[in-house]
Amino acid sequence: MGTLVAKLLLPTLSSLAFLPTISIAAKRRFHMEAMVYLFTMFFVALLWDDVSETKPPMGQAQSVEDKPFQALADFDEPKRSTCMMFGVLTIAVRIYHDRRGYGVYSGPIGTAVLITAAKWLQQMKEKKGLYPDKSVYAQQIGPGLCFGALALMLRFFFEDWDYTYVHSFYHCALAMSFTLLLPKVNRKAGSAGPPAKLDCSSLCCACL
Repeated sequence: MGTLVAKLLLPTLSSLAFLPTISIAAKRRFHMEAMVYLFTMFFVALLWDDVSETKPPMGQAQSVEDKPFQALADFDEPKRSTCMMFGVLTIAVRIYHDRRGYGVYSGPIGTAVLITAAKWLQQMKEKKGLYPDKSVYAQQIGPGLCFGALALMLRFFFEDWDYTYVHSFYHCALAMSFTLLLPKVNRKAGSAGPPAKLDCSSLCCACL
């Protein structure tokens, strides 16, 4: 009985791993990103079933594709809104055709990566140097992409092993990826004091 209760509650409890991500996004004044992460956490916690394994892919896909790469690309308006709407519509079309397929994530993520890479290459050409700094690649982008890849591998290739535990680890890896990929400063939100920093307690909360 205890094992059954644990399996029923674990995916819901693991969705709380998004709380540190939401808090950090809000402190860094990425309010839209914080709202999307809150949306994802809320519906992931409520709309799932251990038998049918149904999940709300729209919020998760938008969180993976839209918010981290938009924040990294640092677009001005109206490019930011255009990219966001393009991402939402692309995800919606993919969900309509196959809500459980790879395309829900792979297509939008690939497009977002290409757009972000093009923006960064343009910045490198203007600066005639590396953009962003090496520390950003080493401390944020590299680890963030690794956790994102781990999350997608768990989601698509290992859930058949034990759905409850694997999907719970998927939530944790996804939350860690969002936390790491989020820029330290939102340049579009003006100055609001020193940016929120990642510390050991925040990372441990995201892992747990």
